[in-house]
Amino acid sequence: MLDMEDCDEDASISMTWSIDPSGTMRHKQTGIKISEESGIAIGGHEYLLKPSDIEMAENGVLGSGACGVVMRGTIKKSGQLVAIKTVKVDEKGKREQLLNEIQALVSVEGCQNLVQWYAGFVNKKTNCVHVVLEFMDRGSLADLKKRVVQCGSVVPPPQLAEISRQIMTGLDHLHDRHLLHRDIKPENILHNNLGEVKLTDFGIAKDLDTTLAVAGTFVGTVTYMSPERALGEDYSLASDIWSVGMVLYELASGVYPFKEFTTFPALFENLIDKPEPRLEVAYPNHFPPELCDFVARCLTRDLKYRPEAKRLLLEKFVVPGASACSPCSQAELVVFFQQVDASCGR
Repeated sequence: MLDMEDCDEDASISMTWSIDPSGTMRHKQTGIKISEESGIAIGGHEYLLKPSDIEMAENGVLGSGACGVVMRGTIKKSGQLVAIKTVKVDEKGKREQLLNEIQALVSVEGCQNLVQWYAGFVNKKTNCVHVVLEFMDRGSLADLKKRVVQCGSVVPPPQLAEISRQIMTGLDHLHDRHLLHRDIKPENILHNNLGEVKLTDFGIAKDLDTTLAVAGTFVGTVTYMSPERALGEDYSLASDIWSVGMVLYELASGVYPFKEFTTFPALFENLIDKPEPRLEVAYPNHFPPELCDFVARCLTRDLKYRPEAKRLLLEKFVVPGASACSPCSQAELVVFFQQVDASCGR
């Protein structure tokens, strides 16, 4: 049985939420209901799982953060491996973040390049909510980068092209639904043994339909944020594109694009004043022009010239067979992952 005793037992309930004696949480505006026995109900659909349906893995912690922990487990009936994300809802901000995440997870159901979910439920002892997610067995792209660097290598262009294609496919799905991710970084892009690459962690995703298509809050990981966000300006879907460019530059070269970024002023100078990161400048004649051009298009300060995800999916770099360094197959990506593991003794 899931029983996260490290969560606060008393939840302060805002005017938008209520908790009844059984521990069931209800969001008054949207009608979302989260209970221990009935899972999550939203928009007329029920996502049914309860604590007794999950068997937790011994020493199964996958990660932790401000909202709680992510643990590995199994759905007993099906034997399906899952990741269980615990969200503390003791503060209004955390409850709103949970609401955003659930709504985003529902809206992206069926997209193969966005992490999917099964259900969720509340623990009435602690008022923590557990969200049951698809388990990605190879971890994040931060883990992949660490392994390839450990092997004295980087991600080769054809494999990076396939990773890029899958990231952009997931991002295009989000953007088509006017969802801005706002926290794209290597840790929030996962991969698995099937060669699938998926964006995750929609807890701070923003629905731009309700914000006149721009956002103005300063959230997300600062080292991957776009120049317009660092300036405190309004930002939109294009800010996610910059973040992807930062990730791809790092996977291609093995190093973060800015050499000096230990303080925010130094990061700000790189983002605003210094030339945009360019692979062909830092590593002359080292990378295929299609890769350099793709990353450069993402890392363009002028929003007029920073393409949408849909447009980037038409670039030669990510179209299979369009160039010498176009995407490898998904099967070849699996082989690459396995070769990295073997080289690192994993």
